[in-house]
Amino acid sequence: MNFNLVFSVLGGLGLFIYGIYLLSDSLQRLSLGMLKALLEKISTNRVVSMLVGAGFTSIIQSSSATSVLLIGFINAGLITLAGALPVIFGANIGTTITAQLIAFKLTRSALLFVFVGAIVFLFAKKSKHKNKGMALLGFGLLFLGLNITTEAVKPLAGNQELIDLFLRFGKYPLLGIGTGVLVTMVLQASSTTIGIVIALATVGLLDLKASIYLVLGDNIGTCITAVIASIGGKLASRRLAVGHAMFNVLGTTVALAMVPLYLRLLPVLSSDISRQIANVHTLFNVINVIIFLPLVPLFVKALGKIVPGEDYEKKETKYLDKNLLPTPELALRAVIRQLSVMLTLDQEMLEKSRQCIIQYNHKLKNEIAIDEQSVDEMQRDITGYLVEITKGEIVDEKRRIVPALIHSVNDLERVGDYCQDIARLAQRLYEENLSFSQTAQAELARLFDKTQTLMNFTQKALRNDDHKSASITLMIDKEIDDLVLQYKLNHIKRLEDGICVNDSGLVFSDILNYVARMNDHLCNITKGILHIGKR
Repeated sequence: MNFNLVFSVLGGLGLFIYGIYLLSDSLQRLSLGMLKALLEKISTNRVVSMLVGAGFTSIIQSSSATSVLLIGFINAGLITLAGALPVIFGANIGTTITAQLIAFKLTRSALLFVFVGAIVFLFAKKSKHKNKGMALLGFGLLFLGLNITTEAVKPLAGNQELIDLFLRFGKYPLLGIGTGVLVTMVLQASSTTIGIVIALATVGLLDLKASIYLVLGDNIGTCITAVIASIGGKLASRRLAVGHAMFNVLGTTVALAMVPLYLRLLPVLSSDISRQIANVHTLFNVINVIIFLPLVPLFVKALGKIVPGEDYEKKETKYLDKNLLPTPELALRAVIRQLSVMLTLDQEMLEKSRQCIIQYNHKLKNEIAIDEQSVDEMQRDITGYLVEITKGEIVDEKRRIVPALIHSVNDLERVGDYCQDIARLAQRLYEENLSFSQTAQAELARLFDKTQTLMNFTQKALRNDDHKSASITLMIDKEIDDLVLQYKLNHIKRLEDGICVNDSGLVFSDILNYVARMNDHLCNITKGILHIGKR
């Protein structure tokens, strides 16, 4: 085995891959300000959205980065699937710029770019200028690595057996496509695969036909990044990843029928094999966009069937009708109905956090986080609505109710926070492989049951101004306080007897404290109804 050849090829590929990484990473950092402006241009106009995707990707030189960003935007609710699909289609065009740059063969200038980039990076004071230096350095390393790889494989051009092996990619289309898919999935960078194909074709190891099939496979393989990024996200993000794959797979099917046309057209456009490969990469994606961009609505419907189901969504504020504001009594009733919805959400969150303690469930943990956002938004909406009520004509008796209601909405928001805190503790138990003793589990179960009972009576008191139910909550809270105190003493005894380990015990104590505080906030509401305490 010629180790010099192997080391030269691996070293050249390493420089090439690192150069692409530096170039893409630094360009992304430089483009963060532009990203928001481009995002705002994404609209219902599919052509505009496609151009945004192509433009942004051509700047950051990474369709994978664009797809990951889009998945993040979908998960955050900033864009819809219908809005994201044209962007990802355009990103496929934008990423072909890298292949076009490689085809310029700027190998002689590679060291100059490396030198200038390093000087700018070392002596620049501002991060923006340092990123520019990194981009130039990456650009130079890209071509330097490609040059080393190309020079290393040149001697192989005289090996007929090796040539025959590579020519099989042209004779057997599925073999060529499959190889392109596999290499790109492993490297997770379509530009790297294109660079390798260009290097091998430049020295005569690959012909145009074999290169075309490898490029087609490369476009399918690049979808793996979006698939990985979508795992654990919203259904819409998974649909986007599948849609990206569909775009390239269906496009490859179309392109297979067009291979004879490519073989006739590409030599006419350029006699250089590097440029021909870059052009087939660009033509493939441009033709795909022309074909599939008008079909985005069909894509959305198909993806809804391929990835069925609905995402767990935030609960919206629904009772605070502005038309009720001129009638303060009705507006205050609307507030109480919305407070009841908040309390119901808190009850659901408590039950989910309890289930997570029993057996951790990441799906429930995520639902709790979404519910907590809903509670926070309802707090803001109700508080703003109450302020609007006080701006109108309202009798003093009703006006005095407003501060108590503002306190109540804040209490309910804190209850939601404590439910989320308990869910986080459940995650800690799971991740650190901790557990509770049977006795501790039974004690927590009793506390959760008591708290749910207190919540039920709080609901009755809140909805109906029920003083009897409000009084019952105070008695239950006293029982809970006594239980928490007793359970803390029991916990200390278990630690002394070695039944409970310290890390689990810390989590147990935190849960007791969160439950006690939660019930205190609930009783603040019922005290307000009873007109006792600070309200």
